[in-house]
Amino acid sequence: MSQEIVLRTTNLGKRYKNRWAVEDVNLEIHRGDVFGFLGPNGAGKSTTIRMILSLIRPTTGSVELFGHRLETEREKALAKVAGIVEKPDFYLYLSALRNMEIAGALTLGKAPEKKRIMDSMALVELQDRADDRVKTFSHGMKQRLGIAQALLCNPDLIVLDEPTNGLDPQGMKEVRELIAQLSHEHGITVFLSSHLL
Repeated sequence: MSQEIVLRTTNLGKRYKNRWAVEDVNLEIHRGDVFGFLGPNGAGKSTTIRMILSLIRPTTGSVELFGHRLETEREKALAKVAGIVEKPDFYLYLSALRNMEIAGALTLGKAPEKKRIMDSMALVELQDRADDRVKTFSHGMKQRLGIAQALLCNPDLIVLDEPTNGLDPQGMKEVRELIAQLSHEHGITVFLSSHLL
């Protein structure tokens, strides 16, 4: 296991008025880890992920990604990070390929090459459905397409919020296998939350 610390949180907390949603979270994740962030519904997993991805500001503590403090070096800290919070969203009436083009343009500043899109879709085994409208996809296929979108920016760390939520057993198995493949074959560090051990 690599000793390089990809993600570190120190005394991370989020308070809403008189209630702590997250309090004193201290994590250290190394390159190549598949880190499971477990807890029951309502425990603050999504709130923690939102703080890690700089979608909300912490009340206390700090986040460091690839040695860069999120608070002071946001762009550098997030440069190699991709994530899906709760569930991926798509334009259901458009094809998977068109959704990938739009997501890529928003992430990269320009539409990615078709080969790059197809490589990401092949990784999640959806390349044969590229021209199909997303509304015809199962829930599990949409989860995998969301992961393909996240892969467009070639991340070193991918953050997934409950990626198997709402999936049938086969869909869960496919997503678990994909996560293992991302880590073992592609060297991507994976941080995933779940309420299921």
